[in-house]
Amino acid sequence: MAQSSERLRVGVKHDDIRGRNFETTQVIRAFVILGLILCVMAPHAWAQQPPPSGLRQQAPEPEEEETERRGSPLLRIPILGPTLAPTFPALSGYPLELLGLLMSPLERREVNLLPAIAISEEFTDNIFLNNDNKRYEFITGFTPSITLLANRPRFQLAAGFSNTSEIFARGSSPNDAFARQNLVVGTFWQPTPQLTLTLADTFLRDESPDATAGGFALGGQGAVSNTLTPAVGLRLAPQTRLDLGAVYSLLRFEGQGAGIESDTYGFMSNLNHGFTPLFTGMIGYNFTYIDLRSGHGDNATSHNPTLGFTFRITPTLTFSIDGGPAFTQLGREDFVTPAGSAGVVQRLPFGSASLFYSRNVGVAGGFGGPTDNQIVSGTLLVSTVRDLIVVFNPSWTNAESLSNRQIQRIDVSVLTLGLGAAYRLSPYVTIFGGYSFLLQRVGRFSTTQDFDADQNRVKVGVQFGYPFAFDMGK
Repeated sequence: MAQSSERLRVGVKHDDIRGRNFETTQVIRAFVILGLILCVMAPHAWAQQPPPSGLRQQAPEPEEEETERRGSPLLRIPILGPTLAPTFPALSGYPLELLGLLMSPLERREVNLLPAIAISEEFTDNIFLNNDNKRYEFITGFTPSITLLANRPRFQLAAGFSNTSEIFARGSSPNDAFARQNLVVGTFWQPTPQLTLTLADTFLRDESPDATAGGFALGGQGAVSNTLTPAVGLRLAPQTRLDLGAVYSLLRFEGQGAGIESDTYGFMSNLNHGFTPLFTGMIGYNFTYIDLRSGHGDNATSHNPTLGFTFRITPTLTFSIDGGPAFTQLGREDFVTPAGSAGVVQRLPFGSASLFYSRNVGVAGGFGGPTDNQIVSGTLLVSTVRDLIVVFNPSWTNAESLSNRQIQRIDVSVLTLGLGAAYRLSPYVTIFGGYSFLLQRVGRFSTTQDFDADQNRVKVGVQFGYPFAFDMGK
């Protein structure tokens, strides 16, 4: 019997080695194919376009510059980071009470400040995010908030903070005056035409019964999360740009529960060169370090060289892809997995639509890590109308442990749908509403606690505020 068990373990080990070798071969093959695509497409794209007669930057027309300046700074932060998804605070994470950050400022002044208070009513069909104990609830919310928009020709800033107090109609949970705090910050500074500095930060402390952490549900355990992303862009030549960025993400849990705390440190670099007006090649390097503070497994280090390109299919449609192997060290084990991203962005007469895919090494929220994460997300943004903002965000995330030797095996997937809208009736009154859906499933190979969850939420409310507008000193 012991010999049979030993043969079984040896067979499983050999299968794992063969599987890893096959995956490594596939990664190297994909990397080579991507390089060949670059070699083939660059001359083809160049042949389709006449050589650019003026590669120097052209000054925008005054009216266009003024129109652009009136837009939200958060929608002007460039796309930077280890994947092609925007690194400014994710639209899906915006509380409805802070959607005003995405609107045009109320006045054509350099600074717009809006203290406000919102009253809302929400329905949820699974207040505890537990399919074995589903219970619906009506929640009345009171949310004081303050938002700040600063919009100068070379400096833009958008910041908002809100605190939500919740009253539960059916008494399924104690009323809480500090159920949820949100902070959203995004800034864009261009001290010279060649240098661009950006910074984005999102903070969330959630003590509500249906709290989530990092996009995953763990039975409503209170959590604190924060993601800070500074970045620098430097134009080395008229068609060559270097982007450098960093990410620090923390996850903490409050009270008793199964949540695993973590710190994630990342560094990204990306060198872009425009070979033609339509085709831009990219080469980069990404580094990630994952620190599991609670001791649930070994920390991990991941190195990811990337190669990719951006191709402008039409004046309003752009496709981008980058990728390469991720070399990850986890304890005494080494792994090679595919990593990268692909995205398509379509500018529309009334806003924009985008679709992104990314795969990298990270953590699965409070489930822990390190995990091989795959994310597919889309965004439809309606932002052309001055006093209306509409955001639709579908997203699918799958996280699997890198090694079967990890203390906790993770195999979990989450599907979310988010729809939010806000309309400014007057400078003092804004109405908002939204719907969200969550479907989470834990795979059969997972050894984590079972947190399957389905949830529908509907929320409507009205916000009252008094705006202040002024110009900054010259």
